[in-house]
Amino acid sequence: MDVKLVFAGAGGQGIVLLTRLLGTVLTEKGFNVISTETHGMATRGGSVVSFMKVGNYHCPLILPKTADIGVLLHPDESDKIEAYCREDALVVGYNLPVEGIDVKGLMEKEGLFPRVANMVVAGLLLRLLGAELEDGLKFLKSLGKDKDYNVKALTIGYQEAKDGYVSAAS
Repeated sequence: MDVKLVFAGAGGQGIVLLTRLLGTVLTEKGFNVISTETHGMATRGGSVVSFMKVGNYHCPLILPKTADIGVLLHPDESDKIEAYCREDALVVGYNLPVEGIDVKGLMEKEGLFPRVANMVVAGLLLRLLGAELEDGLKFLKSLGKDKDYNVKALTIGYQEAKDGYVSAAS
């Protein structure tokens, strides 16, 4: 599998945790994973952009218009996703101002608060990238982040993908 992902959001939304979770789980499954955080979390609410490549790559940076998947957790950061994603890229996120898989409605239906959007998206991506839910839950536990709300959000995202939500929308 060769896939390029770009993540954009605001400081405090869990972009770094999301990329660490995916990177760790996929590495443990035997995939070559490289990633980088290109804009730091200098302040809560500041712009955060991360890149991840899974497969036969040697540099984590992504050239404009080449990413296969865009993850957007804050609508004000959509310009980053648009700059780096291919025209036919899958965009996943919360409160999307662009076409893609928006988890906001699912989260409202399940009674989840916006703070766990990163975990719902992580669940979707775990399934999409061929990883197991148990691996994501194990990672959360290893960090002490296996709170009920994180476990529920990750599980709901994974289950939605398993039920065809991702394949139907992509």
